[in-house]
Amino acid sequence: MIRVRVRGIYATALSHVLFDRGFMLADVSDVLRDRLRQPVVEGPAEVTVKSVDDDADTLLIIGSPWDYGREIEEAVVDELRYVSVRRGKLGLYTVVDALSLGDCRALLPGGVEGLIQGECPPRGEFIRGYVVKESLTRGDPVVIRGGVALVGLYTTVYTPGDGFSFSEHVREDSRRLELLESVKSEVDVSRVHVRFRSNSKYGEPSEVASEAKSLAEMAIRLAGEPLQREPRVLARGEYISLIYITSPAKSLLDSIRSKIHPTIEYHHSLKAGGFEESSLVDFSEESLRLGYATSRIGLAIISYIASNLKGRRIAIDHRIPDGRRVSLGPFTVDSYNIGDSVRIVLTRTFRTPGTLDGLNIEKKPGDYSKTVIDTGEWHTVHEYYSREGKLLGVYININTPAEIGFKSIRYLDLYVDVVKKPGEEPEVKDVEELERALQENLVTKDLYEKAVEEAKKIARKISHLYP
Repeated sequence: MIRVRVRGIYATALSHVLFDRGFMLADVSDVLRDRLRQPVVEGPAEVTVKSVDDDADTLLIIGSPWDYGREIEEAVVDELRYVSVRRGKLGLYTVVDALSLGDCRALLPGGVEGLIQGECPPRGEFIRGYVVKESLTRGDPVVIRGGVALVGLYTTVYTPGDGFSFSEHVREDSRRLELLESVKSEVDVSRVHVRFRSNSKYGEPSEVASEAKSLAEMAIRLAGEPLQREPRVLARGEYISLIYITSPAKSLLDSIRSKIHPTIEYHHSLKAGGFEESSLVDFSEESLRLGYATSRIGLAIISYIASNLKGRRIAIDHRIPDGRRVSLGPFTVDSYNIGDSVRIVLTRTFRTPGTLDGLNIEKKPGDYSKTVIDTGEWHTVHEYYSREGKLLGVYININTPAEIGFKSIRYLDLYVDVVKKPGEEPEVKDVEELERALQENLVTKDLYEKAVEEAKKIARKISHLYP
């Protein structure tokens, strides 16, 4: 049974999902234990699932063995459907033989190009190293360091190296001393460096020592093996991936969480927005628990946010499946209205000449745009006008339903766009980029099909709406 630790704003719903799919919950917080009332296991987890500290829209999955991390990820993606996934190419601490390309560049297994950290061998030579940084965003290379590193449940062992170090989460001096004494009796630390992972606080000292000894022997053996004349993987490290949780996926998590604990609509979307939104959610769900509110108060919170933004400037956080982020704007919030969703209108006046992207139309000072965002729609409409008010063209971005927060409006771009110039038929653009993203597993089949369907629908619709 795979043991999984779940942390962050999605913990309640995802723990329920993973338990139902047959995984064992480990290292469970007291709050979560009380909510779930499901069997948990004591001790360390093999895989961790948590929201990213500085990007709460994104979920991190990391763990070993490699297959365990991948199995957890597949379960999450299968459940949530409308997500974007960025997988590590090799895995952290994966040991490889790589071909030096010169200038600290290397050809890694699978045709991956990366960088070498530290001393760089001449072009054409092979190097044995381990992955210290994964590529999880387009343009960021995999980075390797010379040597061997092997990761276990309790320890990570490095060679060349010597001595010991501890994870900051192993805080008790008595526990540290106990672990040190146990491992010193089994491992020659003049040849390897042993780092005690956070999980080591759960293991029996003899068990931790046995693992460290096994890893040290294997690391020394791998370090002594002759280099092969082709890039190859010698030992897999930790599986790592990032999953962008779109607003439809968050809605699904809302419904799952509501079966366990009082939950308002847009709970996870608002929680991911920031401290202010999170505080409003906590207050509203206490009101829901006491019977003073209904789950629909979530929509009222978004309306409240929009009303506070009116007349102010705000940017669009334009997220791309390959990990890039583009800040669009700033825009001025012109108006909003509320129905089954929130519709917000943004305006922007151009001060410098240039070209309107996508439309390939000249932009002059004084020209302006009107951007319409609806939290219930899978697109964003950008209308461009001359300073005299003449329509220059329409650019419709296909994206996941937008999420409105105090600091930004955010969505996941789905590559496809629909453009229309006056007097011309609508044109669907960049379908090939979406197809490439599907082939690279950056978007799920559900996201791909939804984007294609939406682009076709919009193309039919706007041919009658605009001249």
